Amino acid sequence: MKRHWILAWALCSNLALAQSVPDAGLRAETAGQWADAVAVYAQALQANPAQAHLWERIADIRASQLKDPTGAATALAEAVKYAPDDARLHAKLSQAHAVAQQPAPALAVINRAVALEPGNAAYLRARAEIAAWQGDHAAAQDSYQRLLALAPDDAPAQLGTARVHHWRGELCESERAYQAYLTQHPDDAAARMETIVVVTELGDYARALEMLEIQAQRFGDSPALRKQQARVLAWAQRPTRALAEVDALAPTHPDDYELAYTRTVALHHAHRPHEALASLAHVARLRPTSAETADLGRFIRTPLRSSATVGAAYSAGSDDVSLRRFGARGEYVINPDTRLFGGGDRQWLHADAGSGFEKPGGGTTLGYNRAWLGVQHRLSPMLSIDGQVGHGRTEGDGNFIYQVGADLQPADELALRVSRRQDLHTVSPRAAALGIERRANTLDANWTPDLRHTVAARLAYDTFSDGNDRWEAQLGPRRAFVRSQRFNLDLGISGVWFGYDRDPGNGYYAPSRYQRYALTAFTYWKLSDDDGISVAFGIGPYKDNTMGGYRTGGDISAEGFFGIYRDWYLNVKAAYSDYGGGYTGAYRSHLFELNLTRRF
Repeated sequence: MKRHWILAWALCSNLALAQSVPDAGLRAETAGQWADAVAVYAQALQANPAQAHLWERIADIRASQLKDPTGAATALAEAVKYAPDDARLHAKLSQAHAVAQQPAPALAVINRAVALEPGNAAYLRARAEIAAWQGDHAAAQDSYQRLLALAPDDAPAQLGTARVHHWRGELCESERAYQAYLTQHPDDAAARMETIVVVTELGDYARALEMLEIQAQRFGDSPALRKQQARVLAWAQRPTRALAEVDALAPTHPDDYELAYTRTVALHHAHRPHEALASLAHVARLRPTSAETADLGRFIRTPLRSSATVGAAYSAGSDDVSLRRFGARGEYVINPDTRLFGGGDRQWLHADAGSGFEKPGGGTTLGYNRAWLGVQHRLSPMLSIDGQVGHGRTEGDGNFIYQVGADLQPADELALRVSRRQDLHTVSPRAAALGIERRANTLDANWTPDLRHTVAARLAYDTFSDGNDRWEAQLGPRRAFVRSQRFNLDLGISGVWFGYDRDPGNGYYAPSRYQRYALTAFTYWKLSDDDGISVAFGIGPYKDNTMGGYRTGGDISAEGFFGIYRDWYLNVKAAYSDYGGGYTGAYRSHLFELNLTRRF
């Protein structure tokens, strides 16, 4: 039957060329003697190589009968040489290169076919597929856009556009394209799963989990769905559930890259660094040259690197008190569980004459030098402890400084930090010159009951060497409203309350009761995986016991992160407040701080 089809193709599909095809070649084809047919045509081409149709005929035999895709591509390249404006031959040559696993020449040739016939949908579709394979996402996107211009409801082009946006890292555009496609094709389960992957990469983990739940209800459970659910939970810092999902799937997917990747992220967030490093090594064995593997390596290893930091800060307020600080600190990672750290700094405190914050003898400036050394050790995934000791000195007087603390995570949703520290109360030249020490006891809590809500809280109780005591409470719930590729937004409310036993007039603000309430906004601009800027706002009423009523205040703080996973990391902070309530009671204050870190 195949012989008859070949003969029909030769005589009917290309009658205009039939007389120029050697009879001996046709007889060999009819007899199924394909190598002999190729030899006949090759001999004819030696006498007259400018016969594109014979080169094409050789290519067809090599491709379909001799299973020689490379030879077919070589023959078609000769055909194209003698028919340079034949778009059909260029398209055919492109497909031959593709079958021969030669994406670069396949793309170059299909580009020529599209240039010759820019409105040919078949050529545009082939170009899109080959360009995507080659990694030329711009050419693939251009092809799909041209297809959609020809036929706006072209479903493969709509889906291809969504995929190319994803491959190019254009996540918001990809999600919009997927949603447009799913509006017309709501039962495409695979496309829905691809959309969930994009939403996950946007960082909108709450919505991704909701979409996965709907997916399971509509299309049933599947390993792909459970793998993606584990990925979402891992990145959302729900490692316990993520690892349970991975462990359930692992026996039937022992070398699955996606599961290994998810396990590594989950182990990191579960505070199991040794296991995370071992899992990362497994991921690297599965895909050693993958960019995703390289990014995961930076994510896991960066917190485990030793570092050295130099920094400077300046703050001042309406009370005519200013503070300048310059210092250096370092951290040496002994192993993933244990690290040593230490540092030193110098602070310059200044208060204008007559402000009430100058030194008791009338001086306006005081310097304070500090040095410290500490250690941190993780006892278990739930508990890490740290401690440091040091010495401070001002104008001949020395003092002992220390801090002890513990980080506890009894559940994925709850993180606690309890600490006690002692240091000189360097909020003004007067307080420092009087040698007032502050012993601060603090409990910080961060609770994320679900993937949209966060509640930050603090309880603190301080004692001072001048016999004074201070209590403080803070509460700040907020909700995630925007999670996009470049911008995050959380909105919330906050309350701050504190008070002192008495006001001794020793150079620090000590109301018996202070309270502040605010509407808050937290934003983050993702410039890249390594760089970003956060800006936080607050506005609302405040008062202390000396005020007859509430006043409206506000603050804004900005922080830049440059080189989050690189060897060099720059952190810049700036803030302005019109609330009052700082340590010296200034109703307007501003701050600038810069830290440069080198990782090793």
